[in-house]
Amino acid sequence: MATGSVWHKVAEIIRIHTDKPELMRAQVKALSRQIPVLYGLLLANAVALAYTHYGTAPDWLTIYAVLVLGACCIVRGYAWLKAGVDVSDINVCIGHLRRIRVMAVVISVLFTAWAITMFGYGDPYQQGHVAYFISITVVGCIFCLVNFPPAALLVVVIVLGTFVLYFGFSGNEVYVAIAVNMALVSAMIIQIITSYYAAFSGLVTSRIDLERQHKTTLELSEQNEALAFLDPLTGLSNRRAFFAYLEDAVATAAAKADTSAGQHDRFAVAMIDLDGFKPVNDVHGHPIGDELLMHAGERLRHILSGDALLARLGGDEFGIVLGEYSDATELIALGKQICQELNRPYMLSNVSVQLSASLGFATYPAVARTSNGLFERADFALYHAKKNMPGEAVLFAAHHETLIRHDSQIEQALRKADLSQELSLHYQPVFDVETGAVNSIEALARWDSALMGRVSPGTFFPVAEKTGQVGMLTKILFEKLLREMREWPEHISVSFNLSARDIVLSDTTEWLIEQIKANGIAPDRLTFEVTETAFLRDFAAARTSIRYLRNHGARVAMDDFGIGYSSLRYVHELEFDCLKVDRSFIAPLASTERSRRIVKTIIDMCTNLEIDCVIEGIETQSQRDIVIELGGRLVQGYFFAKPAKQPVLKRLPAMLKKQ
Repeated sequence: MATGSVWHKVAEIIRIHTDKPELMRAQVKALSRQIPVLYGLLLANAVALAYTHYGTAPDWLTIYAVLVLGACCIVRGYAWLKAGVDVSDINVCIGHLRRIRVMAVVISVLFTAWAITMFGYGDPYQQGHVAYFISITVVGCIFCLVNFPPAALLVVVIVLGTFVLYFGFSGNEVYVAIAVNMALVSAMIIQIITSYYAAFSGLVTSRIDLERQHKTTLELSEQNEALAFLDPLTGLSNRRAFFAYLEDAVATAAAKADTSAGQHDRFAVAMIDLDGFKPVNDVHGHPIGDELLMHAGERLRHILSGDALLARLGGDEFGIVLGEYSDATELIALGKQICQELNRPYMLSNVSVQLSASLGFATYPAVARTSNGLFERADFALYHAKKNMPGEAVLFAAHHETLIRHDSQIEQALRKADLSQELSLHYQPVFDVETGAVNSIEALARWDSALMGRVSPGTFFPVAEKTGQVGMLTKILFEKLLREMREWPEHISVSFNLSARDIVLSDTTEWLIEQIKANGIAPDRLTFEVTETAFLRDFAAARTSIRYLRNHGARVAMDDFGIGYSSLRYVHELEFDCLKVDRSFIAPLASTERSRRIVKTIIDMCTNLEIDCVIEGIETQSQRDIVIELGGRLVQGYFFAKPAKQPVLKRLPAMLKKQ
């Protein structure tokens, strides 16, 4: 069993490990540098030994045999020096190792036989040179072959084994001592070979592991980098990828223009927003909202060509960078196709949902030559579409640039203004047509800018909200209102408009209640008007604020009722004290039966819910008569009174009341 185990170990050491391709590649690389040195060592030592024995040993040993052996060394050494070893092919590596193992046996046998034959000639000094030749040559050769144990061990066994036996049975005490010494050295060399090979193999394995880990790290890094540019929900590019691509597109187009006499490539940026997505999210939940976004992304992907970048920028907003286009007509046609496709109903987990999409285009280099400029103008075109042409595509044009500059002027004027002096309030009464009494007064903001003159609230409030200045305006105007209310009769109630930003900030609503109490005003004299925009921004926060205001005695009205996406749901969940019917339903009352039916429905609903219903925008007697006929009681509009700096507290003239 022990003998079998030894032979197994020996066979294992001599075997070429074809199951370790990277180790074999490393061995061939090392040997390709060391074998030419080995042949050079053999040639030099053989010539030296032949020189010391020349004239003592026969010429065939000192001349012809050395020529043959030297020729073999030169040919093999030169072959290794000139051969470009290809370690990429593992079969080539196996072939090299097998030939090295065979050549180790052949060279060892030839040089051992030559040295033993040479040992029989000459005096003790010359014989000592043979022993020295064997020792120094074997050690040198083994160090050259140490990366490949099969060849190194074969050299040890054949050369040193032969001389150990030869000297050991010579009967000469000195030679026997040399044999013993050679045997010990052989054992030590075998131990060195196995130890070095183990270390070499370990280093190769460690290098392979490190390379594998490095490769894995690079792959993970590439995956992370790819994920960093992807939207995880839709699989589209994300905001970061969109802006990186847009910047590259601008830089490429600019560079091409520099090298082509100023001729610019044209491309376009599109911004898309899903109108009504927030109510869908609120009504059906976030999973349905996420599913809707994925379907919308797929529809966009099918419409766009391969050279367009499609990205989800966040929420329900998508961005597109389009390649070369022919003209504005092509862009508008594409925009119309996109809007129509996104307007089709969505079947989402057995829920049918339909909404619309608005789109804004900006073109390079016509409207901007920077990535930020293109994005801002596409975003403005989208804003313009949502405000004036919902569900349509708008191409940024020169008059939009005028609007942007105007908004910028307003923003700068707001920042420079002494708003406590320039802002003021005008008041428009709400009458009860049955009694003719003033039911309440609506406070309306006015701004007489020192730089721009009178600026419409419909113009400066959106700018203030965009730039985060609206909170300051609200506080200045509300403080002015409370000071003036202290001078009015206590039965007069006032409505005050809150922006979407105001109603979703708990700090603002808490401040409003604190100011009411600090000024000694009864909270039920205040009605805060909010629009559906606030609920679209953050329904939960808006609901919390409305409840806070009502719990502290104030009233809350929903302004512009009827033009939103899911107003009935808001009426149901938010428990408003009043609905104000939008003026867009009043203008066509005299000519449109549908408008009359809508207004009648809203009036009846408010009656059933026991909340007030204010009809806004009455400007003609026919409108007044129809509203009264439909059951309207609380009315407001230019027909009764225009906004004025001093509040109207008198009753309606008899001719304006319900007869």
